[in-house]
Amino acid sequence: MTPGGGGAASEANFSTISSASRPDPDLESKRKAYVRIIEQPQAKALRFRYICEGRSAGSIPGVRSTTENKTYPAIQVVGYKGPAVVVVSCVTVDPPYRPHPHNLVGKEGCKKGVCTMTINNDSMQCVFSNLGIQCVKKRDVEDALKLREEIRVDPFQTGFSHRNQPQSIDLNALRLCFQVFLEGSEKGKFTFPLKPQVSDPIYDKKATSDLIICKLSDCASSVAGGKEIILLCDKVTKEDIHVRFYEVKDGMIEWEAFGDFQASDVHKQVAISFKTPRYKTLEIENPIKVYVQLLRPSDKSTSEPRPFQYLPLDSDPQYLKRKMAKLGNSANTEKISRYLAENMAGTGKFLLMFSDM
Repeated sequence: MTPGGGGAASEANFSTISSASRPDPDLESKRKAYVRIIEQPQAKALRFRYICEGRSAGSIPGVRSTTENKTYPAIQVVGYKGPAVVVVSCVTVDPPYRPHPHNLVGKEGCKKGVCTMTINNDSMQCVFSNLGIQCVKKRDVEDALKLREEIRVDPFQTGFSHRNQPQSIDLNALRLCFQVFLEGSEKGKFTFPLKPQVSDPIYDKKATSDLIICKLSDCASSVAGGKEIILLCDKVTKEDIHVRFYEVKDGMIEWEAFGDFQASDVHKQVAISFKTPRYKTLEIENPIKVYVQLLRPSDKSTSEPRPFQYLPLDSDPQYLKRKMAKLGNSANTEKISRYLAENMAGTGKFLLMFSDM
């Protein structure tokens, strides 16, 4: 797992305490050193395994891994050369990055849910070729995080209060966190911590499926956007989904934008409440045909597109009411009349609508 040598490090040999008992001649270079991830993990290549399944958890492949050329997550310590220890653990996908209850398992260096390896080679690189993810059930989250607290693996010092709220933790997604400790002034003691680095998100393969739009509450919107629409779909991950609108002309994407919603607007992974984006121009006379589809950012997967229409402004009474309100009260009759003449071609129904405001 560590090219050029290196193996599992004893838990007693590293600490988060950076103070040294005597002057360190390499202190300046250590302060400038940092951790770089040189191979990210693949987002959806691995199924998280329960311990009760009684089988290997597999190995997390690298993002550039292929059948012919397998790669694995890897890091490099930049700006320093010498003995170091790296501790890899699971953290939550969203900041602040809290300890995640799932465990890392493997043949070498893995103990109590974390992986500890030494780095001591010319390139100062470490490749993790045998890391699997062993998941815990919701009822076991508290115990798993208690163990993590006991071994003092809390990369960002966020604490463990979330262990009492297992429902707040996404058990289908996590990030790897790489903590590197350089050797301090005392030989064999790794007491100088570098800033932790987190990987791109990793999603449980079994929790993801093909993207499908089952139904839309509406298939048209004013070019001004802002229309609330309900989309029913097959299971999606709330932090890893976009609603994409786009227009095609002569086989080329001429315009695209995304629906406006938060993760909290995804209901039980099968429904999304979003607002339509504004079209590229408000000045259209006839309906414009575009498409809407689901897009999963982590692997760029998309659903089959569905047709959608953008309509001229004069088809949206609510938009017109808002515009009228901005123009002022009845004292601004000249301005209002000019607006109606320019935008509504003098149709009386809008004057009637304004008089009812």
